[in-house]
Amino acid sequence: MRHTILLFIVLNTLLIITLGSKVNLHAANETFHNPILNGEGADPWVLQWQGYYYMTHSTGNQILILKSKYLYNFRDAQVNVAFAPAPGTPYSTALWAPELHRIDNNFYVYFAATDNNNNVNHRMYVIQANDPNNPMGAYTFKGKIYDPSRDYWAIDGTVLQYENGKNYFIWSGWSVNNGVDPKVQHLYIAEMSSPTSIVPATTRLIKSPDFSWENNGQAVVEGPEIIHNAGRTFIIYSASGSWTPDYCLGMMGIDGGKDPLVYNNWWRLDRPVFWRNDAQSVYGPGHASFTLSPDGTQHWIVYHANELINGGWPGRTARTQQFGWNPDNSPAFPRPLGFGVALPVPSGY
Repeated sequence: MRHTILLFIVLNTLLIITLGSKVNLHAANETFHNPILNGEGADPWVLQWQGYYYMTHSTGNQILILKSKYLYNFRDAQVNVAFAPAPGTPYSTALWAPELHRIDNNFYVYFAATDNNNNVNHRMYVIQANDPNNPMGAYTFKGKIYDPSRDYWAIDGTVLQYENGKNYFIWSGWSVNNGVDPKVQHLYIAEMSSPTSIVPATTRLIKSPDFSWENNGQAVVEGPEIIHNAGRTFIIYSASGSWTPDYCLGMMGIDGGKDPLVYNNWWRLDRPVFWRNDAQSVYGPGHASFTLSPDGTQHWIVYHANELINGGWPGRTARTQQFGWNPDNSPAFPRPLGFGVALPVPSGY
């Protein structure tokens, strides 16, 4: 009887190991196709936290947070309405490009908004999670985030958590404030005094649309996003009109812990790093965010692009692909691929 029990245990152990091996092998060979979200998916921002991925999404008058175990599939994600502003407020319409950040052990969502869909009044705002350990809960509106000495048009705000221990707000804005769209967008930076406020009079210009590939449709640099790697800090930004097939990603950076408020401390690459791929029917790839695979071994870019060359804003869909690193530790992005290409799922599933 004892031998029978031992044999049973051994056989079951072997069965579990074998099944486990098959499951792992299946995961290693599993693939997915873009897009990762049904319907329109402009400006996809993804944050990884405690085994889940959280994507922020705007409906125009609401901010949604989508929670998924799978970076490559938000179609069946849990949905939380993080913010639904009351009608008639200065921030009740055209809510653009929300970003969920984890700062000082709490969650904050930064977003642009305006009144009556009036673009010239776009400003940046921020909400804070009521429960610092639950990004899918209720949020409190904390107000406009801006430099009191320079209350100008602003969109696409993000946070640079820098190696000097300070936080900096970076956004796309106008250089004038006369109620008229100047048709030129720049990148600005300012020191933050808290996750919801800026140190007055610290706003500095760090990037203008100086290259020809930043001027298709309109002179635009926007959507700044941060990547840290091997002691280097990079801003990956979007360039040209977001409604054009030539919308693309550019790169700039700063090294050695230099002061990010000093214009000349930043270097700026003179070519795009992620651009249209006509052979794959991928147009206007841009406004990216960056995250890791579940096991932390791979780096992934999440971005929007259009399948149609003249699809404009309505045709933008959310996608993801793996990227790597150049010998100088700068990000090495792949060519954007079309919906027909099967991609390996991120490592760790």
